[in-house]
Amino acid sequence: MSPKTLSGIAAVLVVALIISSSFGAYYYYQYGQQSQIENHYVSDLSDAATQNSQLTSQYNSALSLSNQTLALLAQTVGVVNTSLPAYKQASAQLSGLWSSYLKLKPQSAHLYSADVLFNFGNGTRTWHNNSQIQPGWNFYTETVVLTGGNMQATWYPSFGEHLVNSIDGVSGTKTSYWIVWTYNSTALWQKAPVGADDIQVHDGSVLAWTFCGQTCKP
Repeated sequence: MSPKTLSGIAAVLVVALIISSSFGAYYYYQYGQQSQIENHYVSDLSDAATQNSQLTSQYNSALSLSNQTLALLAQTVGVVNTSLPAYKQASAQLSGLWSSYLKLKPQSAHLYSADVLFNFGNGTRTWHNNSQIQPGWNFYTETVVLTGGNMQATWYPSFGEHLVNSIDGVSGTKTSYWIVWTYNSTALWQKAPVGADDIQVHDGSVLAWTFCGQTCKP
């Protein structure tokens, strides 16, 4: 092989080496850039995970506080006369807080669903179907929530019950008053043997308030 040929081959090899080195440097640079981007993403992900953990903790704390407040408010409206300022304030807060809780509650929260009928005795019948109820609430507390506290009742400590006289502005008279009804698939509608305070609401309960005299139905 002639010196000229060898020189040509050497020149080609040098060029190839230069090109190879250039590609190597380029890919190394790209690798470094990609590594920085990935590290940035990892850092952002770690920060997001930390923030999510903090938000979850705050959310759970808020839910716990809401549950405690709901329990206290429910206990308050359950043992006072509706004419007292404490009732008016507590019933309004209970209804508002419960509405907010339903929007924020986790899917894992177990609530009861009940159907409630208000028959006003003048042809107006209002159903509250699939009403979300906190386990442990009685029908009186549920009524307070569904009416936003717009009711009048007298609390009798010796009996542990309220005598409900007015719901949504419809008040009792000498011949007509509010009666509580329960429903089941066997006996259908029956007058409740106890007051609303003594009726525990269960999942699937069907209950009613009717404004009428002795001979009436829901």
